[in-house]
Amino acid sequence: MSIRTSSRLFSSTISRSKPVSIVNGKSKPLKFTDLKTIKLREPIIPTKKNFDVSSEHPLWQFFANGSNTTESTRSFNDMSHGREWSLAELRRKSFEDLHKLWYIVLKERNVLAREAVAVNGPYERSRNAQFDAVDQKLLNTHKRIKEVLLERQVAYERVQTLGDKQQEYLNDFAERYINSSNDDISLFNEKLVRLQYAFFGIQPSLDDYDLKEDINVKFVEGINYIANLKISRYFKQNPEAKESFGELNGVKEELPFLLYDIDTAIQQVKDLRASNESIKLDKIDVLPYLKSTISTFIENEQQ
Repeated sequence: MSIRTSSRLFSSTISRSKPVSIVNGKSKPLKFTDLKTIKLREPIIPTKKNFDVSSEHPLWQFFANGSNTTESTRSFNDMSHGREWSLAELRRKSFEDLHKLWYIVLKERNVLAREAVAVNGPYERSRNAQFDAVDQKLLNTHKRIKEVLLERQVAYERVQTLGDKQQEYLNDFAERYINSSNDDISLFNEKLVRLQYAFFGIQPSLDDYDLKEDINVKFVEGINYIANLKISRYFKQNPEAKESFGELNGVKEELPFLLYDIDTAIQQVKDLRASNESIKLDKIDVLPYLKSTISTFIENEQQ
């Protein structure tokens, strides 16, 4: 025998039932507060003061002042005072410096992109023209870094294809360098930086050198070429100085032309001669002298 339950009776019972709460085993009807009488507190906006984030959190990299940031964006005056790096400046940077600068600029572009979203809103496609102007400066620097690296790569590869004609190329460059005008000499000096790396392995910045490995016979040949190139042009511009100055006497007198500008280098040579320190070194002493002198020069530059 089955028990039948009236669905009509069951549904009517449910419809008549009221919400109850059970306290101490007894059921009591629930009482709801009138929503109109409920007072809501003001929402707490998360800020650096009430929201604890590790100072080493990687997302701080998207803020200009890192974990010390107090505002979501910087003022345009703080962002727009900088300028682009020129090709001439970048060509004198070492590979390591260019690598560091690339990522510094990349980080700044990411910071700028976050600030643009904070100002315009996440769904806005148009960006403030001032943000675009700053970003364009950074983008131009990135493009110029790539251009400088490409120039060095092309120069190096070109030297490898010259074969027996390397000396012919060096002689041709020397003639054009010596006869260049004062308006063109800065451009030729930039070309010389690429040439000295491609032919002799002499980098734009001595800071990158491993003094034990990179100061070698090829390096010595490069110093000789660079020094005679610069002094020849100086005599071309100042013919009266050639007779009194004479020829360069070995690596001691040649090295200043790599480390300093032409006027400073000439004065360095004069000081060496005046102090009777201008002696031609034996071959066995050349490399140790270069390593010691360049090491001292780098230390003084870093102070």
